[in-house]
Amino acid sequence: MFDLNYYGTEDELKAETPSLPDLCHKCGRCCRSATTFHSYKKLKELVEAGDKEAIDFLEVFEPYDSIEDARQVEPDQVEQVLKAVADREDMDVNEVTFYHCRYVSPEGLCTIYERRPRCCREAPGHGWSVMPPGCGFEGWQFEQREKQKRMIRDLKTSAYIMEQLSPDGVHHPVRPETTLADLNALVLEKIKPWKMFGSHYW
Repeated sequence: MFDLNYYGTEDELKAETPSLPDLCHKCGRCCRSATTFHSYKKLKELVEAGDKEAIDFLEVFEPYDSIEDARQVEPDQVEQVLKAVADREDMDVNEVTFYHCRYVSPEGLCTIYERRPRCCREAPGHGWSVMPPGCGFEGWQFEQREKQKRMIRDLKTSAYIMEQLSPDGVHHPVRPETTLADLNALVLEKIKPWKMFGSHYW
């Protein structure tokens, strides 16, 4: 499991993403190759500041000593994550830390399932979380990415058409109570949670 946006706009992402279906293969691979948007040093600072998400995460997940140690356990996932981080300007590949769950069984099952933290309950969370290859959520994540892209494209198209057809350049030609400014504000609102994934260009 690698949530590119574990902190920050998590609530916005959740609001834009429907409830998860039960597609987990229960292989435990994401439990053995977790990482977060923040460095390990930053997570510890958040713990000291009382951040509940960071506290819950580090109570369950233990850091590997090195990327190479994580690679020995889940090589495909480690490479996927490092590639995703390398493509981003707001993350440093040298600060990536991988973690393994203290409570995953040798068979890949969660031994604290009923009291697992939110980051586990909601994984993968959204379409852009980097899950291990072959994850049961691959199809669901693809569908979520395409739905978000389509919604934003449709809003942008509506704004463009409204701008072209509006008799005064301000109001909707059919629904005069709607202004172009309202529609553009909605476009920006929907773009915001996904901007790190290129939503501005969708």
